[in-house]
Amino acid sequence: MATMLTESPNTPFWGPPTAQANFCEEDYVVTRYIAEFINTMTNLTYILYALYGIHRLRQKANSNILRALPYWGLMGVGICSGIFHTSLKYHTQMMDDLSMLLTTTPILHRVLTVGVERGNSILVAILLGSILTTIVIFHVATDELLLHSLFFVGSIAVIAIFHLGYFVWIVDRWACGFLKEVRAAVGLPWAFLFELHGWWHIFTGMGAYIFIAAIDHLTSNDSDEEIEKAIAWPGPWASRSSFAGKFEIGPQAGLKRE
Repeated sequence: MATMLTESPNTPFWGPPTAQANFCEEDYVVTRYIAEFINTMTNLTYILYALYGIHRLRQKANSNILRALPYWGLMGVGICSGIFHTSLKYHTQMMDDLSMLLTTTPILHRVLTVGVERGNSILVAILLGSILTTIVIFHVATDELLLHSLFFVGSIAVIAIFHLGYFVWIVDRWACGFLKEVRAAVGLPWAFLFELHGWWHIFTGMGAYIFIAAIDHLTSNDSDEEIEKAIAWPGPWASRSSFAGKFEIGPQAGLKRE
């Protein structure tokens, strides 16, 4: 296939799209079984990072289900988003949206309950659950996307990689016509590089994983010397880059920046 097709020759296996959101990638171009091929396959980023996090966590003596829950949530985002982009159906869109919200809640709970008593931890869980339930009901009842996006972005906005993913997501929506022209001009496989919503999956998957791993480390008793080995790329690379500077970590040294 030399060029991107403006109209798919494939009969959609899942039928016509019914989802409110339909992204810039053209539907059913690669295969009749997957509506948005690149947007589906790039969800492997969430799943692979989640599997790595769970694998590393099981090697620690103080591992427990609560620490693993955010990683399972991250995997759920990848699975649900993959199902949505495969079918572009309304109910799979709701599943995708809600999986993002359900993933951020246990992370926020861990941040807010570090060192607190069990009773207070339960109260915080009830409060977060109530807020989440309200957002879920509003999201489903109104079919809106803005509140869902703001809640998800705001929950992990401290990750610079995530901001980059959010930027390309916006560009993909605003410059869709131009991107389609570029993809048609360059042809396959290079056209795949201009499927910006796919890059959103990759960048947010990386950013969400690093955020989860960092929060897990900060709220546990793990040694500081283990963090670089425990976090997957690009975490170790970022810690050694010129943007981060060089740090000396140790019981006598504390945290020093050269």
